[in-house]
Amino acid sequence: MRRGVLFDMDGVISDTERFYVEAVIERLQRDGITVTPAELNDLFGSTLRRSCGILKERYNLKMDVDTYVDEIHAIKDQILEIQGLHPMPGVVELIRGLREAGALLAVASSSPREVIEYNMEAFGIRDCFGTIVSGLECREGKPAPEIYLRAAENLGLVPSECVVIEDSANGVKAGKAAGMYCYAYVPPQAYRQDVSAADKELVSFCNLTAKDILA
Repeated sequence: MRRGVLFDMDGVISDTERFYVEAVIERLQRDGITVTPAELNDLFGSTLRRSCGILKERYNLKMDVDTYVDEIHAIKDQILEIQGLHPMPGVVELIRGLREAGALLAVASSSPREVIEYNMEAFGIRDCFGTIVSGLECREGKPAPEIYLRAAENLGLVPSECVVIEDSANGVKAGKAAGMYCYAYVPPQAYRQDVSAADKELVSFCNLTAKDILA
């Protein structure tokens, strides 16, 4: 019986995945490197530090990883200030419906804890979640399963009782490696990735009910 729903945040709850992608592209451009979102597909869903480590090796970047992380965060914050923080359509209503139905909920995101907490408070849904786990608190980030296993343990659940909702290939891999049923959220505006490992795809949260997710 499925009792828990574990949400990724960027690109699933908050419409912010694209901000990180835009920030990475802009920062690489400053070093004379031009990339497309498709060329960054293997980085989506991972911690920014892991992604910057891969980028440093891939493009022979001279700057240290921590500096790159800080600068990309700064660019992302500038983009966010201009475009604003918004939830994905229908997700707030779905989360509240799941909580009212008695589901145990978690956020398991590669973003820093303070960013996750801020976003959930901004959307008025922080009290819906029994636990929050940041990838920065784990030994290994997505696609490793640790973040989802920790979230399940914090909720007092075993993997077979949990549903994961993800938008990235790395996130789907993490959810499946944790032994959980996994939805891939792929709205029309999303950067398309290989999420074929997911059990089912969702193109919209609008009009979905708790029963639809937990069935």
